[in-house]
Amino acid sequence: MTYWGKTRDASFWTENASIEWNEAEAPFHSIARLTLLRNSMLSPEASEAIYFDVTGNSTPDSRPVGSINRARCPAEVASRKARMHAPGAQ
Repeated sequence: MTYWGKTRDASFWTENASIEWNEAEAPFHSIARLTLLRNSMLSPEASEAIYFDVTGNSTPDSRPVGSINRARCPAEVASRKARMHAPGAQ
């Protein structure tokens, strides 16, 4: 893809999250779909104890790319620890 008329390599695009991608050069592709069940509910206790650790459970070939995604893991861990140790948390 190009930026200001110059072709840039893949690392430029993954490391510069503020740069808008030209979808004509790199079209969007759906890779998954999340379906939520209507009226499904967890108890307050169960919902407080649940979390998804996407970056911590990734395989070596699917490690996060880009500085924003690499920063997510420590931020999510810190947020989860703060929530779990907050007054009234499980």
